[in-house]
Order: sequence, then structure tokens, then C-alpha cells
Amino acid sequence: MKDSKNKFEAKALKEVLKEVIAQKPLKKGVQNVRICNCWSEVMGKNINQYTDQVRFSHNTLYVKLSSAPLKMELSYELELIKQRLNTHLKGAFIQKVVLS
Repeated sequence: MKDSKNKFEAKALKEVLKEVIAQKPLKKGVQNVRICNCWSEVMGKNINQYTDQVRFSHNTLYVKLSSAPLKMELSYELELIKQRLNTHLKGAFIQKVVLS
């Protein structure tokens, strides 16, 4: 008599995590975190030190900055920033960047 309850297929942890993250509710949350984290990765340490908050909602990245001059300077390059962020993310996730 074979006991099938005790037999299971061993999988690599990486594969198991991919399967868990691929579940629809988790995938969206993980994607939002990736998009928010890419701001600091793409913009660098200097700009990130003046960044108070980054959030992503409805294809728009909202960035709160503590420096008014930096906000003004970056506002002239919003299209380029959006392109650089989407290139880093390897997809057209961000449609608009809003600085506040």
C-alpha cells in the first residue's frame, strides 16, 4: 500500500516564492512596492535625501519632496524622469509623475 500523503515534490525556495507572489492580490502589492522603490534607485542618493514620501496609485507616481528648489528643478524634467523610471521597471507602469 502506497502512502501518497507523505510524498511530495521538493521545490526551490525561489520557485515557491514566485508562485506565492504570482497570486493576484499579492502581485499588485509587490508591484507597487517595486515602483515606489525604483524612485530612489533611479534618482540617486542626493535626491532621495530630500524625498519624504513616494506612493503609486492609478498609474501615477506621487512624490513628496522637502526642498522647493529641487521640486522646481525636477518639474522641468518630468517626462524624462517618467521615461527613466519606466525603463528601469522594464514596462510602462507609470503614466504620470506628480511632485508635491
